[in-house]
Amino acid sequence: MRKIILIILFISLIIVTLAFLLTKEDISIRLYIYNPQKQALESKDINIKLTRLEKYFIKEKIYKEAINNLISYSDNNIYHLPIPKGTKILNISVKNNIAYIDFSDELRKNHPGGSLGEMLTVYSIVDTLTEFPEIKKVQILISGAVVETLVGHMDLTSPLERDLSLVK
Repeated sequence: MRKIILIILFISLIIVTLAFLLTKEDISIRLYIYNPQKQALESKDINIKLTRLEKYFIKEKIYKEAINNLISYSDNNIYHLPIPKGTKILNISVKNNIAYIDFSDELRKNHPGGSLGEMLTVYSIVDTLTEFPEIKKVQILISGAVVETLVGHMDLTSPLERDLSLVK
């Protein structure tokens, strides 16, 4: 009888834990989006829904959601800035406070160009990801490889730190 009670308690504990971890909650994140009137970035706070499991144990999901929201914002404005149309996240990971974000080639191939455009793209990504306290730098990759530049104006061969000078 004691054994059955222990098994029931153990199963109940597992069910309660799973219910807790799989409950969705709103998480506030800050994006850095393009403001065409100012030709600069501006911060925009949004809420996303994630499970507690994702929030506490699968942090890459939060980072991916943040950048996917940045991509969605860009897809819905006529300038397709700061992220060029068709861009997809291939992978994202964090190691030693550096986020490694791998994009599809559309980030480079569909980019409208120009030094300001490249800076807006790069720092919308970097500044959005460095909103998370565990991320201090961001390394942008394209199709799994480090690239020298997106469109010829910025050095992307090493991780970049937060820079809010383009935020107005």
